[in-house]
Amino acid sequence: MLFEVSFSNLAIMKTYKIIPLFICLFLAFSCEDVLSCIIPREPELPNKEFPIGSTESFYYTEFDAEINNEPRDNDYDYFFYAEGLPLGMDYYVSHRTISFEGKPEETGTFRIKVFLDVEGPFRNNFDDDPDLLCEYSTSRSYKLIIE
Repeated sequence: MLFEVSFSNLAIMKTYKIIPLFICLFLAFSCEDVLSCIIPREPELPNKEFPIGSTESFYYTEFDAEINNEPRDNDYDYFFYAEGLPLGMDYYVSHRTISFEGKPEETGTFRIKVFLDVEGPFRNNFDDDPDLLCEYSTSRSYKLIIE
């Protein structure tokens, strides 16, 4: 019985030594840039809950986009597009901030889809590294309730 326990412990120890090898091989062959799998640099729209609005009053909300793991995200240009807004509302962009405002003319639950594309960075000495980000676009859906 002692021999069986020792043999099984030995097999388990060998298995644990093989697991890091498989992880390294997976990272090496599944990613163009191993670092991008570990620390992705890409644009991100926040997970935000829109406040409930009313057809009887002016509606306003906003949020900022960012680039994950990129300390220079102010050095990029941000291009937003939004669809699905109710009649009477529109969106406005100021660099990294997108705002939704207006006086809604209809009630209901609306799925607002926001698309974001970024370009850059636009500063001296950044031209040497052309592939700074893993992705340059993203999108996210938001729910807007108008009563």
